[in-house]
Amino acid sequence: MTTIRPFTPTDRAACLALFDSNVPEFFLPPERAEFELWLDKPFDSGEYGEYFVLEDEGRVVACGGVWLDPQHPERPAGFSWGMVARDAHRRGHGSVLLRFRLERLRELGAREVHLDTSQHTAPFYARFGFREVRRVPDGYGPGLDRVDMVAESSG
Repeated sequence: MTTIRPFTPTDRAACLALFDSNVPEFFLPPERAEFELWLDKPFDSGEYGEYFVLEDEGRVVACGGVWLDPQHPERPAGFSWGMVARDAHRRGHGSVLLRFRLERLRELGAREVHLDTSQHTAPFYARFGFREVRRVPDGYGPGLDRVDMVAESSG
């Protein structure tokens, strides 16, 4: 049984383990410090968006967030720090979490959703209607391109 719920500080270690399981193919080691700082934000204030964990049989196997910033018309809403445990890839968890986050942004009134990801996960997002708008070779570091994508939230 899978459950999606808001992130709490007690999920920090589990989310860091998810990150670590995806290094170096999907994240580079230097990004970990940035993710740690992200996890320490007060998500209950709403100022930094919302962050969620997906549990399967009580184990955190995925996490990901949403943000809404109407002050920036070029990128008014999007996804943040989405990942699935390496040993749980290709089991549908990423798809479930993605659909949940799209629905949450629809509820918040977002018309389009932005994200940045690597060349390795861009095809996954493309299956859900995201289209590439920019690619920066080695944008995250050597061998890891940054791919900016956008999708309509109504689809």
